[in-house]
Amino acid sequence: MNVTRNDVARLAGVSSATVSYVINNGPRPVAEHTRQKVLRAIDQLGYNPSTIARSLKTKKSTTIGVVVSDILNPVFSALAKGIEDVMLERNYNLILCNSDENPERELRYLRMLVGKQVDGIVITPTGKNLNFLLHTVAANNCPIVLIDRKIEGLPTDCVTFDNEMGAYQATRHLIELGHRRIALLNLPSTLTPGHERLFGYERALREADLPRDPNLVVEGSFKADEAYRLAEIILNSPEPPTALLVSSNRLLAGVLNYTKQHCIPIPQKLALVGFDDVPYYAYTSPSITAVSTDLKHMGTVIGRLLEQHITNFDKDYIPQNIRVPSKLIVRESTIGSPAGS
Repeated sequence: MNVTRNDVARLAGVSSATVSYVINNGPRPVAEHTRQKVLRAIDQLGYNPSTIARSLKTKKSTTIGVVVSDILNPVFSALAKGIEDVMLERNYNLILCNSDENPERELRYLRMLVGKQVDGIVITPTGKNLNFLLHTVAANNCPIVLIDRKIEGLPTDCVTFDNEMGAYQATRHLIELGHRRIALLNLPSTLTPGHERLFGYERALREADLPRDPNLVVEGSFKADEAYRLAEIILNSPEPPTALLVSSNRLLAGVLNYTKQHCIPIPQKLALVGFDDVPYYAYTSPSITAVSTDLKHMGTVIGRLLEQHITNFDKDYIPQNIRVPSKLIVRESTIGSPAGS
């Protein structure tokens, strides 16, 4: 026989409304000793409230969707953890999806999340499903927060890395070490991070009166195996660079694989800087200089922004663009590297 909310109320000696307030953490406060009685009764009876029935009544699923572009990327793992921590505190469940930078796969997940009537979506968009995202916002009253990729015409929140400043600081660091031929292995410049990181790199060169050599800038996708091939092209050019800024940790993995297999000493022959500081950079040999962002803080910002948007969706909500600061962590892959040897 199914246990009901009324059964819990009778055992705890409270009203069924009080049981509802405890389960939903509101909307009315419940004294702590009363809350504990309700929780003990729930535990004793094994009561498991129907989320489907609750969502039909409240018009809320208490569930959000998070669509990341690469679930194996430690950056997105850390961001998802930060988002989850915030939303769990607010009694939301989380559905984590991996688009793998595939627009068809992304669209499939978006349709699934909308079909489940999630209360909000966090997404690192491929940029190929604007019409569906616009329809989702307009027709389904579903708040969306974009991670690091702005989409023109989409009236929603966006939280980005400080892409331009991070690339600028990294390039300036290499210039101050004496490097004059600095290459950039970049993400696609059609997407926000690639565009902004290219701009920061170019700004540092301009300020140092260094020419921008188009042969020193190459664009990849997001895969380490492609970075291996591009590293081979860059480092075997007639005038190879003495320093290389790599625009993501996944691309840097491919570069490190290439330099190891071809016995290229770092930093003696090639100074390396990565974007996206990940924990193992501090423990490799040599350790890796990288642009670092507080990913836990960024995930918290995203979660709070989504919850704020969900709460105020029916009001005159003004979408926000938030840029999370970064800093350069200098390690062995650049320190003391001679520029021309």
